Amino acid sequence: MQIQFKATRRVEQGTGASRRLRRAGQIPGIIYGADKDVEALSLDHNELYHLLKKETFHASVLVIDFE
Repeated sequence: MQIQFKATRRVEQGTGASRRLRRAGQIPGIIYGADKDVEALSLDHNELYHLLKKETFHASVLVIDFE
C-alpha cells in the first residue's frame, strides 16, 4: 500500500529556521539515502499527525509530492 502526502523543499536550515517552521504549523525534515543528495523539506503537521494515527501508515510505502 502507498500513502501520499505533500512536502515543500526548504532552503533555510538551522535551529532558528526550524523553530519558525514549527510555529507556522510545519515540521522540518530531511530525506537521505539511496546514493542521492540530501533533501531538506517541510511537512504539514496536521496532515502527518492524522496519517500517523492510521495503522496502515506504519507498514506502507510513503510517496512524497513536492510542491
